[in-house]
Amino acid sequence: MTPALVRREALTSAAINAAIGAGFFLALFGLDERVGVAALGYDFLPQAFMVGLAAALVPVLIVRQRLGIYEPTGRIVARALALAAVSMVVAGGGALLVCRATGAGSLDPIAALATKMAFGAVLGSVVTVLALRRLPMLQEIRS
Repeated sequence: MTPALVRREALTSAAINAAIGAGFFLALFGLDERVGVAALGYDFLPQAFMVGLAAALVPVLIVRQRLGIYEPTGRIVARALALAAVSMVVAGGGALLVCRATGAGSLDPIAALATKMAFGAVLGSVVTVLALRRLPMLQEIRS
């Protein structure tokens, strides 16, 4: 697996997770009123879990099929769930702590939307790279 393929999948994951994050943000908070930082902080937890799950599962299944890599689906799903849980604790928990530490009461809705989109994009791309690096063929190429 080439670095270009990993980079492309990471960028695709970033774009998709930013767009999905924007959709959920708009459905949950909208753009009419300021967004409470506490509510925003707690919303990072489920977002981090779902981004981690999607970014660890979908690209790996696609690349595995495209390149004809054999790895049991159960192992891929288990690894995706583990990465999702770690994403929720580390990234989601970290974002929650940052929100609580700021002491800010609320944010402009556009700033909050941009923050959620950036969070989803960065986390999605990082998790995708980590997940793809675990594929057997990539491990052979790196060694």
